[in-house]
Amino acid sequence: MDNPLVKYLSKDGHVDKKILDQLAYNEKMAELGRLSAGVIHEINTPLSVISAASQMVLDEKGLSEFAIEMIERIHTEALRLSQLTRGLLSFAREEDGVTEETDVNETLREILSFLRYEAQKRSITVSEEFDYRLPGINADANRLKQIFLNIIVNALHAMPDGGSLLVRTSQCGDNFVNIRIADTGAGIPKTIINKIFEPFFTTKEPGQGTGLGLFITRNNVHALSGRIEVESEEGQGTCFSLYFPAIALQE
Repeated sequence: MDNPLVKYLSKDGHVDKKILDQLAYNEKMAELGRLSAGVIHEINTPLSVISAASQMVLDEKGLSEFAIEMIERIHTEALRLSQLTRGLLSFAREEDGVTEETDVNETLREILSFLRYEAQKRSITVSEEFDYRLPGINADANRLKQIFLNIIVNALHAMPDGGSLLVRTSQCGDNFVNIRIADTGAGIPKTIINKIFEPFFTTKEPGQGTGLGLFITRNNVHALSGRIEVESEEGQGTCFSLYFPAIALQE
């Protein structure tokens, strides 16, 4: 580990070990992100070839119905994977940091597409109830993705034996966009629900979480001038509600 800050802090006996562990973890993830970006670029090249070649074959005459069906499937899946890798690259860019009009529904769809396999693996049914008249919000798209990703991943982890996840968007009056993310997981005990946004607070097993996810999530929500609320009942599930200022609709 070559980070000089980590080396310096390691000599200070008053620094919380969790901080050192988190710095080391952040450094590892940053390196993994750089490596992943290169791999994704390599994947995109053959995907583009597969997509173009399958389209050229589809333009040929005299193909059987079975051949057309199979080639269309290849073409569709190649396009889907290409969109997914582009989304991952966009999410990985740290330099964006641009606040602009953002489509909440589209951002949620992108995050849910990343997590579809994880949900299926856990036998979790994901339902989307999007208000398609929803106005945009002013947001850094990557910051918004991080918010949704943290909450939805937590929801999936709360349902190891399966369940259902509901993601709903709506307009709250004329001024706010509301996002509700509700799971049917284990729920949060009343004795600790007021602590879940505190830094380093976690109920996960050692090594399974840093306790920073919801702390960072709340800070990101506040940075976008929003607010976050949580309701939960043990054995019934948890619902996170997010509110962001809406961009006024043009008359």
